[in-house]
Amino acid sequence: MKSLGPAGLLAILVLAVVACGKEQSSEDKVKEQLAAVHSLTVDERNMASASAKNYYEQAWLPAGGKQGQLISCRPSDSNFNGLVTCSGFVPQPNGTFAEIKRYCGYRADLVGCSDKDEVK
Repeated sequence: MKSLGPAGLLAILVLAVVACGKEQSSEDKVKEQLAAVHSLTVDERNMASASAKNYYEQAWLPAGGKQGQLISCRPSDSNFNGLVTCSGFVPQPNGTFAEIKRYCGYRADLVGCSDKDEVK
C-alpha cells in the first residue's frame, strides 16, 4: 500500500470538511419542507372536504347512479394555489370501483375538484 503523504492527507481532510459543511441537518430539512406547505385552517379543511364529498359522493350516471366514496384529503400537501390532494372511490360501469386522485379547492373562489393541480 502506498502512502499518501502530507499533501494527499491535507486534500482528503479539506474534502471531508467541505462535504460535511454542505450537508443539512434533519431539522433544517424539515424546516425547508414546512416552509413550502400552507397549513390549512379549520374552515379551509372543511371547504376541501365539502368539495371532495360533492365530487366523489355524487350519483355517477355511467355506473347506474351508484355513489362513490371519499377516502381522504391530505391537507399536509397543500400549497398556496388553493388546491389539496384528495382520493376516493368512483363506481365504474362494470360494477367495480376505481380509486382516483383529484385536486379539490379549499377557498370560496375554488369550489370543486379537478384532475390537474393547477389553477387557471
